[in-house]
Amino acid sequence: MTEQRRADARHPGGHQHQPLPLTACPGCFCPSRLSSPSAQVNAAADSGNTASQDSSNPLTVNGVLGESVTLSLKLPVHQDIQSITWLHNGKSINFILPKAAPDLRISVTDPKRKDRLQLMENYSLQLSNLATADAGLYCAQITTQTSTEFSYYTLQVFRRLRNLQIANHTWLSEIGTCEIHLTCSVENSNDTFLRWQVVGNTSINEANLTISWDPRNSSEQKFTCIAENTVSNISFSVSTQSLCEGVLNMKNHPDTKWIIIVVVVTLICIVITVGLLVWRKKDCLWRTGIFHFSTPQTQSPANKYPNTCEKQ
Repeated sequence: MTEQRRADARHPGGHQHQPLPLTACPGCFCPSRLSSPSAQVNAAADSGNTASQDSSNPLTVNGVLGESVTLSLKLPVHQDIQSITWLHNGKSINFILPKAAPDLRISVTDPKRKDRLQLMENYSLQLSNLATADAGLYCAQITTQTSTEFSYYTLQVFRRLRNLQIANHTWLSEIGTCEIHLTCSVENSNDTFLRWQVVGNTSINEANLTISWDPRNSSEQKFTCIAENTVSNISFSVSTQSLCEGVLNMKNHPDTKWIIIVVVVTLICIVITVGLLVWRKKDCLWRTGIFHFSTPQTQSPANKYPNTCEKQ
């Protein structure tokens, strides 16, 4: 009984909270998130992402790699706030004593992110130059004279999409139609949704597209590949005319391959023909003895060697 009176004398009014050390947060923790639906909040393009919620409605906040995001904190109304602690995956990253002197009021308890953490109005937390390691569960623990309240945020970090590419394979069918196979791809394709938008705003929800286009009966058509993720989207379009131009031109002109084959075969035939003629001529001359070596004779060559090869 005596000890209780001494305690009450040291702390008039009963249960008074002691200031917590600036370099640690004893007893700071975030209970398991309540099982209520999450709200999706997309990142703003330039000024960063801002989100706020209470403990009954956890938020999923989407941030962009290399950009900023703000976890907006709603403070209890008409409450004497003793301390605020921001935690990431259960680890304290920022500790605030609102009533302390300005130089002691805020302590960044995660030195690795000291230059990227900033407290905004109402002690909302802003993270700049987002990295993939920043993703995860964030919790704001608000301690007042009479209670402790929690706010929950799940931060997801996405890359902005870039370098959309379309690969195509085009050939001419036997019936004269242009057959086209298209494949759409994008850099950093994790968590990316790819689809094709075709004639009549029809959407095909896959990366590959096969088309059969008959230029004799159809007008030019355009096909657009669209890549989307939670924070960005990009698109690129191609037309049947540009894709099929090469194969249609080949149809109207002789195939170079066949021209080469015809020329080569013709040259071979000429060489064989000339070779046969030369061989027959030489054979005839040998048989008539023109190339035989002999002693001079009195009769003339014309009489000795009749020109029998001329008829060959």
